[in-house]
Amino acid sequence: MQRRQFVHSIPLSLVGALMSSQTFDEGSVSPSLMPKQYSTFVEWLNASRAAALQFVADSGAAHAERFMQFLALWVTAIPDPNEPTWQRIDGANKKLEFALISPGHPFVVTALRMEPGCILPAHCHPGGGGITLCIDGSLMIQHYDLVAGSAAFSETGAVAEVEEVSVTRLRKNQFTLFTPSRANLHQLQAGPDGAVAVDIVVQWAGAGEFSYLKLTDSTPASQAAMGRRHRGTWVGMDIARA
Repeated sequence: MQRRQFVHSIPLSLVGALMSSQTFDEGSVSPSLMPKQYSTFVEWLNASRAAALQFVADSGAAHAERFMQFLALWVTAIPDPNEPTWQRIDGANKKLEFALISPGHPFVVTALRMEPGCILPAHCHPGGGGITLCIDGSLMIQHYDLVAGSAAFSETGAVAEVEEVSVTRLRKNQFTLFTPSRANLHQLQAGPDGAVAVDIVVQWAGAGEFSYLKLTDSTPASQAAMGRRHRGTWVGMDIARA
C-alpha cells in the first residue's frame, strides 16, 4: 500500500501547530487510536470512525486544529474508495462531478472528479474543516483567508476581500487541509490530466452552508502580508454565477 503524503500548502504558522508533537502535550494519543495498514476503504472507514469517535469522547475535537491533525494521520493510511456514484455539477467551466461516499459522524467522506482544466471556484466552508486528498491526476489549490471587516458569506451580493495565503499543486497520494479559522476559502483547478480527489469534511458549526466568491480583482498586499489580496462578490451556492 502506498502511503499518502501531507503537503505544506497552508500558512507555516498552521503547519507548525498541526505537525508539531507539542499539539498533543495535554494528553498523548493512545496507540489504539493510531492508524494501521488497511486493505480496503471500508476497513479503513470503520477503524477511522471508531478512533475519531473515541478521540471526540476524550474532548479531542474541541480544538479544531488538533482534531484535523489527528484525521491527517489517518488519511496517510486511507486506501482508494470503490468507484462511487457520480453526479454532475452543472455550471462549471468544464465537466465537474461530485459523489457522497460516506455520510456520518464525526466526519463525512465525499469526492470530486474534474476534467482537465476544470475549476471549482473560490468558496468557503463556514464552521468546517477538511482534508483534500488527490487520488488521481493533479490539482492546484489556492487557499484564502477572509480579511477582517469583510462581508460575511451569507451576504449574497456583498463585496468581500480575501488574502491569498498559499498555492500548492497536489499529485496522486498527496493531501492538504484547512480548518474553520485558517485557509477556509479555497479554489481548485484540475491539472492537464484531470483530477480525482477525496474530501474528509468535519463540521463544528452550522449545517454546511457555503457561498462561492466571484473574484473580480486583486491588489498588492501590504509588506506584512503573505500574499496578494483579492476582491470578490459573494454569489451564493450557484457555481454558474462564480
